[in-house]
Amino acid sequence: MKICILATSYPRSKDDYWVPFMHSWARELAKREDVTVVTSGGPDTSEFELRDNVRIYRFSYFYPKRLQALTYTGGMGESFNKSLIAKIQAPFFMLAFMLKSLKLAKDCDVINAHWALSGLVALPLKWLYKKPVVLTEHGGSIRMLPKWLNKFIVKRMDAVTSAHYDMAEIIKKMGAKNVVDIKNFLNEEKFLKGHDKAAIKKKLRIKNELVVTFIGRFEPLKDPLTFVNSIPYAVKSMKNVKFIMVGDGHLKGEIGRQIGKLGVKKHLITPGPSPNVEDYLAVSDIFIACSATENCFSTTILEAMLSKVPCIITKAGMTERFFVHKKDAYLVEKKNPKQLGESIVKLLNDKKLRKKLPNNGLRFLDGYGFRNKVIKEKIMKIFNEVVKT
Repeated sequence: MKICILATSYPRSKDDYWVPFMHSWARELAKREDVTVVTSGGPDTSEFELRDNVRIYRFSYFYPKRLQALTYTGGMGESFNKSLIAKIQAPFFMLAFMLKSLKLAKDCDVINAHWALSGLVALPLKWLYKKPVVLTEHGGSIRMLPKWLNKFIVKRMDAVTSAHYDMAEIIKKMGAKNVVDIKNFLNEEKFLKGHDKAAIKKKLRIKNELVVTFIGRFEPLKDPLTFVNSIPYAVKSMKNVKFIMVGDGHLKGEIGRQIGKLGVKKHLITPGPSPNVEDYLAVSDIFIACSATENCFSTTILEAMLSKVPCIITKAGMTERFFVHKKDAYLVEKKNPKQLGESIVKLLNDKKLRKKLPNNGLRFLDGYGFRNKVIKEKIMKIFNEVVKT
C-alpha cells in the first residue's frame, strides 16, 4: 500500500529530539508499505531525505529559511501565540504545505494526516484526487485551532485515530463518525537495548547519586517549572540525589532564572534537547511527568516504562482513569512542588516499590496495546477499510 503522511513537523534527522514518535510511526509502516512523508523544513534541513526506507520531502515557507518561526522553535501553537513573525508566516506555511502535498499525494492509496492542521491541508487532496484521509490527532491542533474549524475538519475525515483518550472523546463530540483508539509507535529497539550505565554516568559526572529525570518540552503544557520548584523540597532531606532536565522550549529562560533564584544549580544537570533520551532513562531511578493538563498517554512516560524506570506523574486530565497509584505509577497532585519533592524522597527510599512499579509498567504497556506489533495491525486495518470504501 502507498501511504502519504502529512505532518506539520517531523524529526529533522535520526538524532533529532523533535517529535521522535513521528519517525517511529513512519519507520514501522515502511517496513512493509510504501511510505512518503510531506513535512515542514528548517534552516538545517534538505528538501529530500531517504531514512529507514521512508521518503521525506520538506517544504520551505519563508525566506531566508533561518527566519522560519512556526516549527522547530517550540510547540507550533506556542510559537504562533508568542511570535509576530510566526503569525505572519502562517498563511505562507499553509500554502507551501498544500503545494508540496498536491505534488506528492497524487499516486498514494491513503493519506495519513497528523494533527488536524494537516487534515485541513488533506481535504482538497481528498476531493481532487478521491483519496481517503485518516487523521491521526496528537492533541496540538485540537488545543490550538478554533473549535468550529476542528469540527469542520474531523467531520470530513474517513477515519480519525488518537493515542489519547481525552482527544478521542473531544473529537467524537465534534461529530466525527469513525474514531479509533490507536497508540503511537515506540522505538522499542532503542529503549529495550542494553546500555553502558557506568559510561553514561561517567560522562554526566554522576557518582553515587540517585537520579531523578524530567524529559519534555519546556512549555506550559508539560509544566517543567513544577519539577524545578520541587528540587529544594527533595534535597532538604536527601543529599545524594541528582536531577536531570532534558528539553527545550519557550520556558527555557524562565526555568534558568528560577534555577538561579532557588540556588539548585549544583543539584541539576541540564543538557538541553537530546536525541539520546534512552541514555538518561537508562541511569534514572525515577522519571517525572508533571503536566497540569494531561498525561494519557505521553510518549515520554511510555518510553520510561519501556526502559523500566518507575514514574511519578501528576493527576492531570484522565490520568487516574488508567494509572493506579503505587501499582502502575506514583501519583501526585498537579502544580504542587512540595508534594512532588516529598514524593521523590519517599519513592527513592522505598526500594521495594521502585522495583514493583517498573515490572507493572511493562504489563501496563502490554495491557493497553502499546506494543508495535499490535499498533501496526490496528492502523493497517483502518487504512485497508477506508481504501476499500
